[in-house]
Amino acid sequence: MDVIFAIIIGILILLFLIFIHEFGHFVTAKFFKIKVEEFGFGFPPRLWGKKKGETIYSINWIPAGGFVRLLGEDGDSEDPRSFTKKSPWIRATVVSSGVVINFLFAVLLFYFILGFNSFQFDFDQTTVKNDFIFGNQQNFTLVAQVSDGSPAEAGGFRVGDKVLSAEGERVETVQDLQEVVSANLNNEISFSLQNFEEEEIRVVQVTPEINPENDKTQIGVGLAGDFTTISYESGIDKTFSGFEHAINSLQFQAVAIGSLIGQSVEEGTAEPLADNVAGPVGIVALIADFVGIGGIAAFGALVSLMALISLILAVVNILPIPALDGGRFFFIFLEGITGKRVNPKVERIIHGVAFIVLIFLVIAVAFNDILNIIS
Repeated sequence: MDVIFAIIIGILILLFLIFIHEFGHFVTAKFFKIKVEEFGFGFPPRLWGKKKGETIYSINWIPAGGFVRLLGEDGDSEDPRSFTKKSPWIRATVVSSGVVINFLFAVLLFYFILGFNSFQFDFDQTTVKNDFIFGNQQNFTLVAQVSDGSPAEAGGFRVGDKVLSAEGERVETVQDLQEVVSANLNNEISFSLQNFEEEEIRVVQVTPEINPENDKTQIGVGLAGDFTTISYESGIDKTFSGFEHAINSLQFQAVAIGSLIGQSVEEGTAEPLADNVAGPVGIVALIADFVGIGGIAAFGALVSLMALISLILAVVNILPIPALDGGRFFFIFLEGITGKRVNPKVERIIHGVAFIVLIFLVIAVAFNDILNIIS
């Protein structure tokens, strides 16, 4: 029962993000007096629909997005309230409004998250290293386990400690800590630590010893990986922290995806990309995991994930891909530059073919998500 509830919450969150995106199109179309013929959840064929006023509100079979169907958006109407009869800048505004709503919603959530975390945010950099554009960056490694009777336990290490420095030198990665420990067998090392649950920075002394099982120098800690804390400290940074964090998050995602693509090319297989990129099914499963865990920390992670999904929806939709908002915006942009509109029939065919390709892509990604969940 708890699993079903968590999945339902995940689906509702994803539907909400789709709703606010399409609502952006809906509101701007109404503002510019464009007739909205249909407001739909999912893609056709239609499962249910009800007409209210001049608009059909529908739920459709393919749960991969949503749409707002405007009168004349395919260029075949002479009605003064049709989309095609509006100026390029109005059409561009309507087409891009969903992207703007998703971006601003993500920024709003980031303000909420940062405000409750002293304008700080932690990124996991175990697999991908990044130098962030905004904020002050402090890299560290995190203690996940302290062995009983070990030098680390005797010295005062605790689970959840950030290892900030050793002998006054920054410790930014697991490798940094391993090198310091290996070079100081039987020599006392002074560590600066800060636990996640405290603001105080502690200084502890630990003397590494030989592990008889593998003959390696150790202090007796298990490490969770490499992390970084981004702090928005100045008045200007705090004022624009929501926007700055959105850009930081996009940069980090771009670096991560670039790394996965590079790894896939190097290995000659799509597995690295397929194993780490999720579609709607994978996103719902991830959201359900956070809902199932519960607690304040899980709630914060869930809100952060929600903001990131909204941000990614904005970016993906503004890319110049036919059938998406960015593809339609591209054709309007060409019209604004050249003063001549692309043949509506040609544009319609391009969007139609791209839509079919996207549906097959969504199905393939969903299948991959299911395989990843099972495995």
